[in-house]
Amino acid sequence: MDTALLMFAEGGFARTTVKDIATSAGISNGLMYHYFPSKEKLLEAAIEKHSFLPHLRVILKGTEEPCREVLKKIAARFSDILKQENNSIRILLQEGHSNAEVKKVWDSLSSEGSLILQQYLSSRIAAGELKPHNTEVTARCLFSILFMFSFTRDIFKSSNLSDSQFIEESIDSILNGIQKNNNHD
Repeated sequence: MDTALLMFAEGGFARTTVKDIATSAGISNGLMYHYFPSKEKLLEAAIEKHSFLPHLRVILKGTEEPCREVLKKIAARFSDILKQENNSIRILLQEGHSNAEVKKVWDSLSSEGSLILQQYLSSRIAAGELKPHNTEVTARCLFSILFMFSFTRDIFKSSNLSDSQFIEESIDSILNGIQKNNNHD
């Protein structure tokens, strides 16, 4: 899977063949097809292996911490994954808009991640920790903010914010909002 991911990132998903991957990995085509019935299934497995979803599940499993702390952990780990998994991100960005199979994998992963976070946020609403709101918007905002921060880091070089400061301020902005509360000001 790691060899496939590297080859997809370097050569493109459409131009990389299963035979190329098998040869590079030092295995036969037959063995490759034994584990992955298609190139698309190989891509799906490789991307999922390197995705944020397993980390998200671990962070949320049985946590009793305040929502702010949990969201900070999620944001920090997601930011780390974006830095570490360049090949996965490259494939998704390069071909996610033009290749139906890559788009399908991208859509599946992003939808599942958003849904997991939405369920967590809904549980915090039910527990009275968060006020009722559209959890889809909150989940997508959090992931989008971090995604864009990761990819614009080099563009906004004048910023003095560290990754952890950016994460902290982003979580505070999401949880506190930016509108003044006239009843308490």
